Amino acid sequence: MNANLARAVTAAGMLLAATAVGMIDTSSNTASAITPRPCGFYPLNPPQGEQTGGYVHCGDGFILIKFHWSTGTTGASCIPPYSSRPFFRDGAHKVVNAYYVTTRPNLTGPPGNQMCSTYQPRA
Repeated sequence: MNANLARAVTAAGMLLAATAVGMIDTSSNTASAITPRPCGFYPLNPPQGEQTGGYVHCGDGFILIKFHWSTGTTGASCIPPYSSRPFFRDGAHKVVNAYYVTTRPNLTGPPGNQMCSTYQPRA
């Protein structure tokens, strides 16, 4: 393919892609739903349905996070590598913070195919 034809095809492709992106209707809720989340805890204000926040893990190992409810109670959750965990409303209560703790999570499965165990240690 000659250089002029390659440039023309590339320009046409870019024009079609730009047109398609411009045709996507994004309300503020939709735009926030597709925006990549930063690593760690994030609150959703306003909530998206019943989801009030979440935690994004940007590392390559399993971790344990501790989370705090608005009632003052806490919980722990195992997060797989490069994964996220949504937090949902429980009646009037919601998770207000979550963070990494150094306690090792309980894993199950053979090496190379491990996953989070159902039961996790208290953090």
